Formats: sequence, structure tokens, C-alpha cells
Amino acid sequence: MKQIAKRILPLLPPVLQTLLRKEAERRRQIEKQARKERVSITRGDVEQALAQLRFDSDVILHSSISNIGKFEQPVQEIAALFAQTVDISRHTLLVPALPFNSSMREHLDKAEVFDVRSARNAMGAIPNILMAYPGAKRSIHPTHSVVALGPEAGFYVDSHEADATPFGPNSPFFKLTKRRGKILMFGVGLNSVTNFHVYEDLLGPALPFEVYLDRKYVTKCVGRDGAEIIVESPCHNPQLSSRRECERARSHLQSSGAISTIPFGESEISLIDAHLFTVTLLEMLLAGQSIYGEITISPEQRHAVQNALRDISCA
Repeated sequence: MKQIAKRILPLLPPVLQTLLRKEAERRRQIEKQARKERVSITRGDVEQALAQLRFDSDVILHSSISNIGKFEQPVQEIAALFAQTVDISRHTLLVPALPFNSSMREHLDKAEVFDVRSARNAMGAIPNILMAYPGAKRSIHPTHSVVALGPEAGFYVDSHEADATPFGPNSPFFKLTKRRGKILMFGVGLNSVTNFHVYEDLLGPALPFEVYLDRKYVTKCVGRDGAEIIVESPCHNPQLSSRRECERARSHLQSSGAISTIPFGESEISLIDAHLFTVTLLEMLLAGQSIYGEITISPEQRHAVQNALRDISCA
């Protein structure tokens, strides 16, 4: 039913989309209330689970503590544990800082100013806590902003706004891929991983499907120094997005060794090699598979994918 609703939603009038999202949120809150008798999770439990995974590089964290269970410690302690585990004295910890939790098109249609100093972060409790840490830096992007904390924070967030697409070569997502960093999923599945779009922007017009709408959106942004910046960015095609099911890639990621997963609480924790992740998605295309379903690629597209594989492997 969720997949059917996901496909139908972009076809509905915006007002009805908003009403349906409000209803979905109401149901989530009811479920949240019903979770009071849940698996109890301590900081020590989290420490033991994370100790089973290898953290030796920069990491982007996608999290939902509400999916895991009932935490005995304040969420601030869990956020601090991630910073400690990644060791932000040596490595950089990144978290998504998207300013919306509706569709990308709905957000862009509102034409809101993105002020990097004050824009909302709609990605949950842990990203908001880490965003408030001393030294945390946020990339300037109207839809896919990222917060970085650690020695290379400036490197990751600088020039994100200069790219023609949200996941281009200046984006934190692409930089993490080139640097062979990791993607940590804490209580979330593959549909929460934004790095899926790196291979799409890497291939661009050579993709066998239309990822973006034709229209370019122009958004007024405000930088850290208060200066106004105009950022032009495309919008993901909602029709294609409704067909996206990132869990289609799980078996391929497991076969390639890109993902390690351990059960935890009422959900799971996974660690993904960002570079091998993108390589695996490109190889899926060559095999006629994608997160949007089965595909057919032309000889020209196949050649472009092979070139992308060569280029990214040499990076």
C-alpha cells in the first residue's frame, strides 16, 4: 500500500498532497505514543553495536532514533556518541540538513529564501543537535544542504552552491564518495540514503531515465557572511521519484561487499562504503537494473556508464 500511495501522491493537487501528508504525520504520532512499551535501549547498547563496525574514515549519518526503540538516555548523549565513535578530532562527521520534509517540488515552488545561518533542518533530532556543535558548518544549498563537523568540515561544505545539480562534484555527497568515506544508517533503510543520487548526477544526460524536470529553479540564498547568493538548481522528477525503491539495491550491495548490517533494537544499523556504493549502482545499470526498476540502456549509455566506472575508480 505504501508503494501505491507513493506513486499516486505526485499526481494529486498540492492541497490534497498536503492533507494526506498531515494525515500520515498524525498516524505516525499515534504510533509514537503507542511505542511507550518498547525495547529499552541504553547508551551502552549503542556503543556495543557501533563497536562491531569499522570507523576509519569520514562518515555521513542518516538516523531515526524513534525506529530503534525507547532510549533511556537523552538524545544529546546519543548524538555525542556518534561524534565520539567517528572521532571528529581525526575524521569528519556529516549529517543531512534538508530544510523540508515534503516533496522537493513543493519546497521549491514556495520560493523560500535559504539562509544558511538560520534555515530549518528537517532531518530530525540528531542532525539538529550536531548542527549546533561548535565548529559545525553547513553547506549553502536550497534543497540538499549538509552539515559537517570535524577537521575537513570546510572542505565538504564549500562550493556546494556552485554546482548545477545538488549531487555534483562540489557537493558533500560526491566528495565523500571520492574520499571513500562511509554512510552510516542508524534505524533507517536504504530509502533514507541521499548518496543514491551521486551516480545519477555523475551520468547526467547519459542516464536511461529523466531524473530531473526540465525547469530550473532559481532560489535566493544567504551565505555565512550575510551576502546574498542566487542558486539555480533543478528539481527531481516526482513521477520518477514515485517509482524509486532504493531497497532494490540491497542484494547487489550485499554481493559487492558494500554494506554491513547488524540487527539493533527494533530496527538495524548499517555501514556502507560510499565509493563501492556508487560503483555498485553503476554496475547495476550495466546489468539492466536500477532503483527505479528494470531498464534498457543503449550502446552510448553503456559506454558512458563504463567511462564513469573507470573515472570514479581512478579517483
